[in-house]
Amino acid sequence: MDRKIDHKLQVFLEEPGFMKLFALFKEKYRSLGRVGGSVSLKGFADDELEAIAGFYGISKAKLSQKGTVSLQAFEKELAKTSFSEYTLLDIMEKVLGEKIISKKEERRLEHEREEAFIQSLLEEIPGAHWWLQRLAEKSPDTRWIWSLYKQNDEDLYEKIIMAYRAFTYLPKQGEFERLPFFSERVSGNPHYFDSQRTAGKLLHHMLFVDQLRKGNNRMTMPKTVEELNDLLAEYGIFRDDLWNFVTCQQLLASTEEVHPVWKAACESRTVMNVPMKELMKVDKIWPIHGNTVWVVENSGVASMMMDALPKVPIVCTHGQVRMAGWRLLDLIVQSGATIFYSGDMDPEGLLIADRMKTRYKDKVILWKMEKQTYLNYLSEEDIADRLSKLDSIRNSELFELRDVLKEQKKACYQESFVNELKKSIENYTHK
Repeated sequence: MDRKIDHKLQVFLEEPGFMKLFALFKEKYRSLGRVGGSVSLKGFADDELEAIAGFYGISKAKLSQKGTVSLQAFEKELAKTSFSEYTLLDIMEKVLGEKIISKKEERRLEHEREEAFIQSLLEEIPGAHWWLQRLAEKSPDTRWIWSLYKQNDEDLYEKIIMAYRAFTYLPKQGEFERLPFFSERVSGNPHYFDSQRTAGKLLHHMLFVDQLRKGNNRMTMPKTVEELNDLLAEYGIFRDDLWNFVTCQQLLASTEEVHPVWKAACESRTVMNVPMKELMKVDKIWPIHGNTVWVVENSGVASMMMDALPKVPIVCTHGQVRMAGWRLLDLIVQSGATIFYSGDMDPEGLLIADRMKTRYKDKVILWKMEKQTYLNYLSEEDIADRLSKLDSIRNSELFELRDVLKEQKKACYQESFVNELKKSIENYTHK
């Protein structure tokens, strides 16, 4: 608002204390939404109090003793002066050079602007309604987005549209693309969707919300590099195809013909760390003999079992199953093989097993993940502060184990029952 001030109001700019007083009046008006209440004169200098007292026609001492100034009393005093044509709000706006509205009205106008922002996006990208609805609801995970809106709504608008464009350009099911090349294809800039950039963060949030609408209710916004890599991998995007690997033995792979490296590894009984880069080159994976693959979570346990059973098809996922692990297991299941999976019996281990069952259903058998094994090899590690994670378990096969974990509040790790795992493989393969 332009500060074009009437000549007669110039006195309020020149006399000490009035600008300070009007600034306090403004905040009181914004808070109440009307001319009312009082403001404190604490912190006013003597010359400022002298000027204000002069306006009232009282002594500085009397004003100081009172210690406050009423907005209504000030407005009534205006009516007795040459400023009678003005309301207090008129004078504040002219002297302070700004349009003054109540905080309530400000919130209303801001809400209208936000609704218009979302509505405009809905018209521009109607297919993103499920994501825009999440933004409109202002759930806690969207606060950072609204913070960006306050900083620069036009810039945010453009990046939201680009993020949705990226969503519509995601690789087809079963296909993969490196993030920089995907970013280049969508935006013309290989770094546009980098994880530290706004557009990248918006894309991550959209994928997170998409997981929620698909029923993955235990999904949270990625907090670590590994979690982010896993989320992107669900949509065929990967950032690092070398470090993302899975360990295996006695598996064959092919595209049109059996891959010679996989074949040589089986013949020489060599354990392979297979990166995603190499897994993308094959479209079939199967056990060299039989129709069963044994999958364990722990690398130490896997190494011991691979030493003892070099002819058995064994896979190690190294804890949480990463993109390479899912790719390998997907292809194994597609070949018609059955997975026997065993992991730690703690909240995190059960969640991995639950995800396995959700993804592969009856093609995965939970192996030694049962109540009796748990009770036989109970550790002393207290997991009470992590038990709430178990509430996300959805597969009924894990309910009994889930409940006993909640009762005992202790973990059971694979290392403690590795001999039982080994023995069960031997018994199974000798049938």
